[in-house]
Order: sequence, then C-alpha cells, then structure tokens
Amino acid sequence: MTRLFDRQLAQPQPPSLYDFLQTVQATGDDSPRAMRVRRLLASPEAARLARQVRPGGTGLSVRELHGARVVAAEAVHDKVSRTPAPELFARLRHQSVLPRHQLTFIEAQKLNSLGPVTAIGWLVTSRPAEDGYAMEAYFSTEWGRGKLFSPLAAFHFALDHNGRYRPEAGSDLPHVAMATPEDPQRPGLLPEILDPIAQSLSGTTATLLATLAVLDKAVHLPETIPDPAQSAAYRRRAGRALVSYRRISADTPALLDLVAPHPAA
Repeated sequence: MTRLFDRQLAQPQPPSLYDFLQTVQATGDDSPRAMRVRRLLASPEAARLARQVRPGGTGLSVRELHGARVVAAEAVHDKVSRTPAPELFARLRHQSVLPRHQLTFIEAQKLNSLGPVTAIGWLVTSRPAEDGYAMEAYFSTEWGRGKLFSPLAAFHFALDHNGRYRPEAGSDLPHVAMATPEDPQRPGLLPEILDPIAQSLSGTTATLLATLAVLDKAVHLPETIPDPAQSAAYRRRAGRALVSYRRISADTPALLDLVAPHPAA
C-alpha cells in the first residue's frame, strides 16, 4: 500500500488552480461551494486562466524530501477527533512538540471524518530562533480518489526553548500564522481561493501537534518496511521504491496518556 508521502514524491509539479477547482467540484457534489465552482468553470475564459495558475517557487527537492522521517498517524487522528478540544490543548500546551528530526512527514490517510478530504499530511521542519524555535508545517491534502494538493498551506508556530508552542493570549490554543501558495504572475488569486479552505481545515493541526508530542516521548517506534514485491511494482510504475515509515498505534502509551479522560471530580 502506498503512503501519502509516496504519492507526494511522485507528484511531478504543483497542481494548477484548474486541477484544484475541478476536484472541489467533483468531490463537493451539490454543496454551495461546488455549485459556485461549477458556474465559474462554465466560462471558457475563466477555465483557461485557471489552467495557467500554479504556485511559484521550487520548494524542497525530491532528494531532500526522501530524507524525511515518515510517520503514520491515523490512530492519533482518530483519538484526537474524539477528545474534547479544551482538554486536549490544556495538556498539549505544556508538552514539547519540537520535532527530533530535520524533516518529518506526518500523515493520516483513508479518512472519513473530513468530508471530501481523504488524507492529510504535514512536512515539518524547525530552526533555532532568538526566543526558542520556529517551526513550519507544510500542509498536504488529498481529495477523493488520489487528487493530491501540496502544499495547500504553510502553518508557522513559535516554540519556546523547551519546545512548547506559544498559545494565543488567554487561551490554550496555539498561536498559528498561516500562508497559502502564491502565483507570482497573478498575486492574490491563489490565496483568495485557498485561504478559506485552508482555514476550514486548520483544526487538523490538533492531529499534527498531538503526533509531535507523542513522538517526543515514543522515540523508538518500530520501522515498517514495505512488502518487497509491492515496492518493486511501484518502482516500475513510479520510478522509485515505496518508503519505509513508522506507525503510532492506538495503544502507544504516550498517546493514551495524552487523550485519557480527566478523572471525575
């Protein structure tokens, strides 16, 4: 089975705005957003322009991405989605979420809790800053059957010297700065489309931060090596072997501690 990270490595170039709008239309059925997109793409001129709009910049190379530590976090996403947010963030804000590796790719796929979005992932990196660390998480999404859009947005977190995120004033929620891709030839167009969609999915950062908190404690997760026959078949099809990864299981002690219900008073 391929992971989201495998499919991201195989993506030849950033998708166009037209690709994204087509997917929103196909996966949204009769939602108001899908109906607006359908009307927009009915215009030949609008469709032609959308085909030309792509995010600028080269990003990280495939060689650099190949060095990332891949973590399957479906169990984290499942448990986080069933944990009251106030309880979860009251615990998370006191735990280190600083990644231990230079590049970490955290993903959860085969989801059924996010509507048309069937997989999510973050490429996480960090660097020292004057008052602690700066952490960036580049957000990938997959819609329907294999429509990958990466990055949909970049989330920026400030961490203190102990690796704990800086919360919003008077809250346990993290302070997050978000940026969406930009086409240098048509500034403002991509953010106008992508910002509200990325904002609607920003709650998934709970899965990201919870996974990082678990990884800070569960440092010896076993490595999963893909089946050699499947990996060879994928190499013939995509030009590269399947990547190995580490999985956080539902019974990982650090995860259970994080989402355990508060004892009754």
